Amino acid sequence: MFSKIGIFGKYSGIQSWELIDKLIQYFQDKDKRIILDAYSCKDFPVERYGIEKLERDELLKEIDFAIVVGGDGTFLDVARTIVDYEVPILGINLGRLGFLTDVSPNLMIDTLDEVLEDNYQCEERNLLHVKIRLKNKLVFEQIAFNDVVLHKNDSPRMVEFETFVDDRFLSSQRSDGLIIATPTGSTAYALSAGGPIIDPDLDVMTLVSINPHTMSHRPLVVAGKSCVRIKPHDNCSGTASIICDGQISFQIGAKHEILVTRHPKFIKMVHPKDHDHYELLRAKLNWGQKL
Repeated sequence: MFSKIGIFGKYSGIQSWELIDKLIQYFQDKDKRIILDAYSCKDFPVERYGIEKLERDELLKEIDFAIVVGGDGTFLDVARTIVDYEVPILGINLGRLGFLTDVSPNLMIDTLDEVLEDNYQCEERNLLHVKIRLKNKLVFEQIAFNDVVLHKNDSPRMVEFETFVDDRFLSSQRSDGLIIATPTGSTAYALSAGGPIIDPDLDVMTLVSINPHTMSHRPLVVAGKSCVRIKPHDNCSGTASIICDGQISFQIGAKHEILVTRHPKFIKMVHPKDHDHYELLRAKLNWGQKL
């Protein structure tokens, strides 16, 4: 049973305070140790409750269960930092229905009762690991839960690049970019670009071109153990961006090389016992609605 609870809030602060207040009272009544994330709960008045607030690096060493109060963007940020600690994580949704923060506030307490009774679902999902090299020197390294995106900068000109899978040449293309997505990210930017929806239980990566300058490019699904290498054409001028989860970006030019692989560890996502991913898809995407 979980005994040391880490709570992460929405970064705009006060929007998540009411739910965090309820969580603190709930876990104090259960005699649990509660620690707030100093980064996302910077202004929360912990003194009022007599609980701890720690910097994230220290917090992750102390907890055995994480709760994110916010939206999918908040969840993505926390997931990237928590994955290597192998701490299970649960998302409480603020606002719109989320794919990752899938517990509504009105069901929060009932869900937590079930979790503390070991009556819940826990699934593992893969993440991506991206490295960027320049003249064989590592210049950028990051993790992505949804996707790693090569995208042109603010210019009408397309980018030109070659793609390799496990050192086998795949294609050369001119386009607005390329999305490399996890199954989790298949319902994010990749879906908007025409990619398939992938069951989150699958260990795969999806490659989706963004507005390719040809009718023959189609989304491709490759094994999760694959290594995807992207090499801009030597004659490219200007720069493009590598963007992780829409939150972290790095500028690249013609001499950079991008390597994307599966991250060695998987995120542990906690769901209510009756969680149904297909029901979530129907609700989020309005499937089966009468026109």
